[in-house]
Amino acid sequence: MKLFEARRPATLEEVSWLRKALRRQLLQLRVGADITDEVVLAVAELAANAVRHAWPRPTEIALTAELDGIVLTLTLEEDGGPFEAFPKRWAGATLGGTGADGTSGRGLALARSALDRADYVPGTPNRLVARRQLARRRPLVLVVEDEDILLDTYLNLLEPHYRVLGAATLKEALALARETRVDLIVTDFHLAGEPGTALVEALEDDTARPPIPIVMITGDPSVRVRALELGVDTFLTKPVRPEALLETVKLALVRAMRQRARLFRYFGSALEDLVRPTLPERIGPFCATLRTDTADIGGGDLVVHLPLEGRERVVLVDVMGHGINAKAGAVAQAAMLRGLNAAALLPPADLLARWSGVIFSEPAFDAALATALVVDLYPDGSIEIASAGHPHPMVVGAGGARSLAADGPLLGFTDAATYDAVRLRLAPGERLVLATDGLDPAELASGGPCPDWLIDILKSQAGAPLERAASRAAGRIAARLGPSPEDDWMLILIEAAAPEGAGPDETMEGEEGAETPLHPAPVETVLPGAPEPSSPQSAAAPALEGPTAEVDFSGVAALRRAVGEDNFQRLASRFVDGTGQRFMDWAELVEREDADALVGPAHALAGLLGQFGLNGAAALARSAERDPDAAARLAAARLVVAQAEREVALLKAWLGEPLV
Repeated sequence: MKLFEARRPATLEEVSWLRKALRRQLLQLRVGADITDEVVLAVAELAANAVRHAWPRPTEIALTAELDGIVLTLTLEEDGGPFEAFPKRWAGATLGGTGADGTSGRGLALARSALDRADYVPGTPNRLVARRQLARRRPLVLVVEDEDILLDTYLNLLEPHYRVLGAATLKEALALARETRVDLIVTDFHLAGEPGTALVEALEDDTARPPIPIVMITGDPSVRVRALELGVDTFLTKPVRPEALLETVKLALVRAMRQRARLFRYFGSALEDLVRPTLPERIGPFCATLRTDTADIGGGDLVVHLPLEGRERVVLVDVMGHGINAKAGAVAQAAMLRGLNAAALLPPADLLARWSGVIFSEPAFDAALATALVVDLYPDGSIEIASAGHPHPMVVGAGGARSLAADGPLLGFTDAATYDAVRLRLAPGERLVLATDGLDPAELASGGPCPDWLIDILKSQAGAPLERAASRAAGRIAARLGPSPEDDWMLILIEAAAPEGAGPDETMEGEEGAETPLHPAPVETVLPGAPEPSSPQSAAAPALEGPTAEVDFSGVAALRRAVGEDNFQRLASRFVDGTGQRFMDWAELVEREDADALVGPAHALAGLLGQFGLNGAAALARSAERDPDAAARLAAARLVVAQAEREVALLKAWLGEPLV
């Protein structure tokens, strides 16, 4: 379904026009504001890069947006010089990797964070095809740190595993936390003179969103009790080791998920009774069976059986999202569906059109995008199917499998939606397969066929009784997706019922596919994206001995491995190159002999020095921050620069050695 198409002169002013026009169109089509803003920003950054940096300069730029299932595809075309290095630059773009000026490459990094993939093909014209699922579940982590090198370090560590946002001030952090759906916040305790607890207190008073788990970074044990009283989940101590950051973020997200699960079980039991997926074993002249599982704390997969005059109707609905919001959306969709069916007997395509119109006219459903599949089963054995952005049904038998292309937009996506319908009959030995995209989000979300591994097991079970075939398939699904699937999934198998008096065709043990257990061995639950910590033996570099034995580069070596050599060299160069100016600023501050004015800068300097293994200088800076005696604070402060310069020299020597 084409959503948007425009061709404009290749200027920054016209890129701004494209951005505004695309945003207006997507919002009119009821794409959520948060997804719209991310996608539009990504497109604008990519288009602006082409206009600014291509040589020869482009004269014309074109943009199209299309929706396939729940996958939004955006195509940019321009006639400038090719960007041959795009694949490498795209793969290496990170929000932490913004260069010494804090801006270089940030546009590409923002686009990469917002999109699932981007493919660039140079030619006449050059073509960039970007894709984004409308229901993406990667956790979003907000990192708050006023020291720019440390902020980049934390972003570099987290970005391969989560979506990330960075903020350097309390004001920026509050704006991002309120404007986006942040899953977790990692914040320094000291933020440019303001305590990180101010962020906690501000979010505590925000009743517009659920509580956000917070991980606080501090080197000051005295603040822990107060922060815990305010609701901080856990702490990290500076310098932050890569494995500690990743493990702490992972565990904080798991704890938050479990807390939501308990709340969901408490509030959601009544909702669950209203939309628990069930199907009768016999539906007119057909037999049916259902298997399903939900992600973390429940979800929005729904199946409704409606006995109607002259037919039996089965409707699948997949409400995007998870948890109690998705379950509430499923309840609302079920009520709407039953009301529409009670009002008039409409064929599947017409039902979807009327249903979509009702949703579009109701602003409360803006954030409740859903796909749907309507299947009518007739007494003569014929079947009629219409789809609203749902994965294509399939017909599977021992001899092969085929997809049924029933197309149409998501429910409520536009005010004048039209839908196609297909009619068919099942041949002997064939089964109709209905599934939601949780079985294979990358393929099914865009209307692709069921994954090969599922088709193979269904084909191998074509001669088995229906319940056994479904159980074997569910076993394979569970083994493939694990006990905590990333998305809700549902599988329905439908076949023509055997004639009266005919017995089931029992399948002998040892048949092909019988090796798949009904109850597969437990699969370890791993939150997406968090790697196993590196072992100390592989990540450590030996502490240096001698008169300046206050350095320990084992944590720096772990950081080097975690972010990759290119990103690490960039971070290390920024740190080393900036030490001269930092030390001059520190010396000028010490000359004023104002011990109280040292506290904030000393905290920032101690965290930065410690992150790069300069432990002796970091310890002196911490003394300048925390010693209760003002004279002692000043005495420690006077020693910082000399100690730090000796340790920086050792760091430079270590940086020149290969990491083994």
